[in-house]
Order: sequence, then structure tokens, then C-alpha cells
Amino acid sequence: MAGPNHPMTPDSTARLRRWRDVLLFLAFSHGWTWGFWALAGTVGETVWEWPASLLFYVGGAGVFLGGWVMTFLVHGREGLRDLGMRIVDPRRIPVRWWALVLLLFPVLTVAASFGAIAADVTPVPLDLQGAWARLLDPTSFAAFVVFILIIGPLPEEIGWRGYLLDRLQLRWNALAASLVLGVIWWSWHLPLFALPGYFDAFGRASPAPWDFLWGILPAAVLYTWVYNNTGRSVLAVIALHFMHNFTGEFLGMDDPVRPIRLVLEWGVALAVVFFWGPRTLRRGRIEPRAYRHWAP
Repeated sequence: MAGPNHPMTPDSTARLRRWRDVLLFLAFSHGWTWGFWALAGTVGETVWEWPASLLFYVGGAGVFLGGWVMTFLVHGREGLRDLGMRIVDPRRIPVRWWALVLLLFPVLTVAASFGAIAADVTPVPLDLQGAWARLLDPTSFAAFVVFILIIGPLPEEIGWRGYLLDRLQLRWNALAASLVLGVIWWSWHLPLFALPGYFDAFGRASPAPWDFLWGILPAAVLYTWVYNNTGRSVLAVIALHFMHNFTGEFLGMDDPVRPIRLVLEWGVALAVVFFWGPRTLRRGRIEPRAYRHWAP
């Protein structure tokens, strides 16, 4: 074992080298983001006011930058071309998977709202009048769509699934890689709970950090499931992540409906693991592992 007067052993050095591609990515995702968000939390009464808002958005680019920079460092120009195509090419996604990506969370949200009515926990589970009013105002609706897209799905998925998930699946099976990524994903969000006014933009109280973790873990499994069954399509998981966030906010899901939808998400995630198998979360013999000749 390495001691205070001894350098790292060859084995520990080799292990560190094998994890270097992941650790460098985390330096971007967490180091960059947490640094800027810490500054944002000190310069204004709310994170949405200038100049805190600028620091907040710049900080949120940590995962995005990590995805592009580490793809280039690990896979070179070939990797960048591959990542770019996986972001923009819709042909990787079969029609049935497009249907799932676009309908999964709306269906779960509507099902949860009926469950809330049946359980008599809220008389108005969804704000359909507010959703309709937003649709009738194209400018407001477009701004809302762009906000939801850039506040999470687009920049995050380029890093989480576009880069990191492949590296984790080279080390573990799909289920384990999903859960590890879920914890990393959750930890990246932790400063948001301390940023003044962040959750005000969504019209609800801040969830407890541990509740947020339980919400992210089934999503991480479902996103891997879609990613592994759509030719490693980043576009598919951007769309899925968008629909996940968009549906609840656009339909004005009441707070008592959220735990019911979460139970349904866990049910779907467990069904996916059972029927598709934890090794790849997909059917077929070909494992969805990218760049085998670069495997650690």
C-alpha cells in the first residue's frame, strides 16, 4: 500500500490511468459547474437575475463541454464526427422507439393524474387551462420550449449519454452503469438546492435532495434502455429527457401527482430490467459498446 513516504504502487497507478477518462470528465462536469454556480449564489438575491443568471448558464455548460472535450481527447476526430451524427441523425431511431420517446412520460403523467383523482389527493391534478393558454400564445410557448430544452436535456445529454455512459458500460453492465451515472447525475445537481430562487422558475417548492435522487435513478435506467436500443442515439435521449421535463411543467402537474408518477416510473424501469435484462437492457447478442479497440 502506498504510504506517506512511498509513491503510488504500479497497480494503483494503472487503476488511476484506466479511470482517467472518467475522472477528467468529472472535472469538467462537476468542477466547472460547481465553481460557476458557487459564484452565482453569491452575487444576487435570485439566480435568475443578472449577473447571477449569466454565471448560472455558463456553469450549466460543464457537462456539455466535458462531453465534447473528452470525446475528442479519447476518440479524436472520428469520435467527434460520431457524436455529432448521434446528436442530429433521426434515422438511428426506429419508429416504435420514436413513439416511446415522445409518449412515455405523457402517458405516465396522465395515468398518475387519474391515480391522484382516484386516491382523492388532489381535485385538479393537471392545469389544463394553463397549458391551453400557453399553446394559444406562440411566443410564450416557444420561449417555454427553448427554456426547457436548454435548462437540461440538450447540454446534459451530450455529456451524460453522449460520452460518459459509453465509458461506464465498458466497465459494468448496463444496469450498473445506469445507476452509477444516476448518482453522478444527481450529485451534479446538488448545488441547485442552495441556489437562491432556482426552483421558483418552476412554480413549486424545492424537493429534498434524497427525493431527487430517487427520481433520477429510474430515469437513468430508462434513458440507457432507449440509448442502447436506438444505435446509441443522443438525439433519442435528448428528446426523452425533454419530454420528461416538459410534460410535467407544461401540464402543470400538481405536487401530489409527482410521487404517483415516480412510482409508475420505477415500475416501468423494473419491468425494463426484468424483460430486457440487466446486462445490456436490450435484446440481441450485440452489446451496445462503442469503440471496443479503445476499451480500457
